[in-house]
Amino acid sequence: MTAGSTFAAGLALNLVGLTDVWVDPGIDRLDTAPAWWHTVPLVVGSAAMLVKRGRPVLALLIGVVASLADLALGGSIAMVLVLFDLIFSVGLFASARARRAVTTAVFVVIGTAGVVGGLAAGEFRVAVFIALQLTTLLFVPLWWSANVRQQRRLGAMAAQEAVLAERAAMARDLHDVIAAHLSTTALHSGAALAAPPDTERDRAALRAVRTSSLAALEEMRAMIMLLRDAAPADQTVPGGLDRLPALVEAAGADGLRVTASLPDLGSIPVIVAHTVYRIVHEALTNARKHAPASHVRLEVRRTGDRVDVTVTNDLTQPPPLDHRALSAGTGLPSMRERAALLGGSVTAGRVGSSWRVRATLPVAAAA
Repeated sequence: MTAGSTFAAGLALNLVGLTDVWVDPGIDRLDTAPAWWHTVPLVVGSAAMLVKRGRPVLALLIGVVASLADLALGGSIAMVLVLFDLIFSVGLFASARARRAVTTAVFVVIGTAGVVGGLAAGEFRVAVFIALQLTTLLFVPLWWSANVRQQRRLGAMAAQEAVLAERAAMARDLHDVIAAHLSTTALHSGAALAAPPDTERDRAALRAVRTSSLAALEEMRAMIMLLRDAAPADQTVPGGLDRLPALVEAAGADGLRVTASLPDLGSIPVIVAHTVYRIVHEALTNARKHAPASHVRLEVRRTGDRVDVTVTNDLTQPPPLDHRALSAGTGLPSMRERAALLGGSVTAGRVGSSWRVRATLPVAAAA
């Protein structure tokens, strides 16, 4: 594509007479050569451009030979375009060793041509003029390609960082979506196994296990659909302010005594609503695990351009966790990471005889 367009542009330049551009006295020229001969090195140089990606150094060598032949004919702007592109290709596609060799050769050519031209003309300004011309033709494409390589490296680094951030976000979501439900399942089943057999109580535990399992499957399905980008266009991130009452009801069914203050927050970004839901979910799960049957006070309110979430539970005697997986220690870090992504913060700690989790989430930044 590039080779063909360069040949077409070069041929047009030759036809309008942009040939014989290097007619300095110090350069021998084939005066008897017809003007159309400039098309021959143009064809050779354009053909070399076809292999510039796979064999950039070989393509440049062919282009240099073609340019010298064109120079012997008087030179043309068309071959300037070809040579510029081939040097740029070496800077972009060749190995570091090849780039260093070509750069060294370019500086040698610029310096030699400038000195020789200046001595031949007997004027220093001629040497400077020749050096500037050759720098534009020979060094600028190398400098330009170096900038392109740097931008590509930065882009690759940014892409890698984005992948790592996405993996961290997926791990956080996986924990928030599944861990709470599995913890509930494990706690219910553990309580049923620890007590003497009782048909009604055991069936109630099984119903709670089934409810928690179905909720986990539903949220996992929603998350997978979003990750696959196969969800409908109007589907949003699972979990929002509209699901907080159901979350409070589920916590009450698990033995917590929840007092909730959930006023209308107005219009807030979906990501903020999702973060509020996840923080409340995690805080209630932690209360259920570490302070069962405690009184929990949940308050979600909007103050100006921020949303404040406060979950406070009484400190009761925690049950023994018979497996380390029931408390992986990732709940609080996950909440802090979610808030930090929005420019907010989460604090958690003991306040008197209670444990309080408080999150502050800016609305304007997320919007």
